[in-house]
Order: sequence, then structure tokens, then C-alpha cells
Amino acid sequence: MKKILKISIIIIAVMVALLLIAPFLFEGKIIKIVKHTVNENINAKFEFEDADISLLRNFPNVSVGIDQLSVINNAPFQGDTLVYADKARLSVPFMQLFNKAGEPYSINSFEIDGAVVNILTDADGNVNYNIAKESENKSPSTPQEQESASTSQGDQAISFSVERYEITDSKITYYDQPGKMYFELDELNHSGQGDLSTSISELDTQTSTLISFEMDSVNYLDKNPLKLDAVIGVDLDQNKYTFLDNKAIINQLELVFDGFVQVNEDNQQVDINFKTPSTDFKNFLAVIPKQYSKDISNVETTGDFSVIGELSGIIDQDHIPTFDISIASDNASFKYPD
Repeated sequence: MKKILKISIIIIAVMVALLLIAPFLFEGKIIKIVKHTVNENINAKFEFEDADISLLRNFPNVSVGIDQLSVINNAPFQGDTLVYADKARLSVPFMQLFNKAGEPYSINSFEIDGAVVNILTDADGNVNYNIAKESENKSPSTPQEQESASTSQGDQAISFSVERYEITDSKITYYDQPGKMYFELDELNHSGQGDLSTSISELDTQTSTLISFEMDSVNYLDKNPLKLDAVIGVDLDQNKYTFLDNKAIINQLELVFDGFVQVNEDNQQVDINFKTPSTDFKNFLAVIPKQYSKDISNVETTGDFSVIGELSGIIDQDHIPTFDISIASDNASFKYPD
């Protein structure tokens, strides 16, 4: 019995030692894989200041931490920063450390903190986010050619079999110069869980942010708080994303919505409907910014108030979707306690 216990302790000690030593043995290879794989797939410059490797954080997966990463555009946005992040962490299967040249790599989960994303459409209609490299190989017609093409491109292959992801304390801005439209998500915290390794799946997401929107010099939203809990149906074959079970809160106004967004080759198709889940007139007070409406929980209200809206149509260089919103009130009043 003592001998078995002694052997067990030795085995555990060796395993722990390997977990502690392995990151130092593989760190150079993993960093090289990350930089090479990303840069081979984008028409931009991917760089980072420092990286660390851990086998204990997400065992049995390998956790790769990256500090101060950036994606810098090439022409026509030469030198502009498309993406910057203070920290990012990826989780990849341990056995992929032993991949041979030509074998793809996959990402199981990722975390990003302190990111800034700047999306721009310039006056000539160029977009700075179209950085994915197109395949230079022609479509293979025979099984032998397909196998050869797969091998020749394998060192550039990367897949997202993501089960969990999280984005914290980040900011996304979008500026469309021709359309005179500015959109911003600040103090963004977003997370999701699902299995994106299959062509059809569901993604359970939670989001909180401050939203701003301006079009043609008219300010519609200015850092309004937004919370969104959404279950999204993902169809990767059709590039279609369907809202299945969703609730949003803008300021304090609660909305439920459904519909879909489909990304086509030349445009995006949008069909989204939303409404207030109840007709209580207190919904109207919830639209007013909190600093003006104070605490609406103690306000007495009578009557009805409802919001019903629809966003539908095609988005491309020549089209924007139609937007229809109906707001109705009937026999309504409100009274503060004092």
C-alpha cells in the first residue's frame, strides 16, 4: 500500500512539474504560431508587446495571454489602428502544440480586455475592416487537387470552435463618411456561450454598454445605457443570425424583439421587430434619462403607453433599411410621491 501511494505521489509530482515546465518549452513555438497564423490570413499588420503561456489556467487546454496587441491597416488606411487591446487570452487544445506543418489550429475560447475598435468607411466607399486575404488558389476540381490544396494552405488555417468568449471594458466606433453616420458603443462588456464548431448552433449572450448614434448631424442617442440578453441562432452556412429569445433595456425602457440579420456576399439583409412587453405608462418615464426621471419605481401611473417598431431591408452602398416606429398613449397620467 505504501509503495502504491509512493508511486502515485511521484506520478502526480511529475505531472505538476510538466505543467509548470511545459509553457517555457513551448512558449516560443506558440507565440510564433499566433503571429504567423494571424498575419498570413490578414492584409494588415498584427503585433503584440508580450505574451505568456499557461497549462494550468484552462487545463487540459493551453492558455495564451497577449499584452498590447494591435492590428494596423495597410493602404488605403495606411498606419491607422483598426484594433487595439490591453490584454487578450486564447485557449487552444494542448495536442495542437504537436501539429505538423499543414495542420489547422482551433480556438476554444477567448477573452479580450480594454479593446478599442475603429471601423471606418471613407469618402470613396473604402472600408478599413475588409482585411481578410482572399485565397490565391483556384477551386480544386478533383479529390486529389482538393487534398493538395488543403495541404498547401494548411499552415494558414485557423478555426473558431469557440465555446465561450468575453469582451470587457471596450469601445467600438463606426463612422460612415458618405452616409454622415456615427455609431459608438462605449464601456462595452459582452460575453457569450455556445458551440460555434458546428454550422448551426445557438449562442447565449449578455451585453451592457453606453450607446451613441448620430446621423446627418442629428444626435439620436448620447451615451444611453443599454443592456441586452439575447439567444442568437447561428447558421454559418447561410451567414444568418436569428434572434430567438431576446430582451433589451434602453435607459430603463424594456423591449422584446425578434428577427434576423443575414450577411450576403454584396449586402446585409435585416428584418427586426421590437415592442414593449407591457403597456404600462411607466414605460414612458423609462425612456427619459435617469438623471431627469429620478427613481420611477415609486411613481404612480395610470393609462397605457406602448412602443412597436420595425427595421427591415437591405444595407449596402446604395440602400439603407426602412425604419418604422409607433408610439401610443391612452388616458395616461403620472404622479410623484411628494
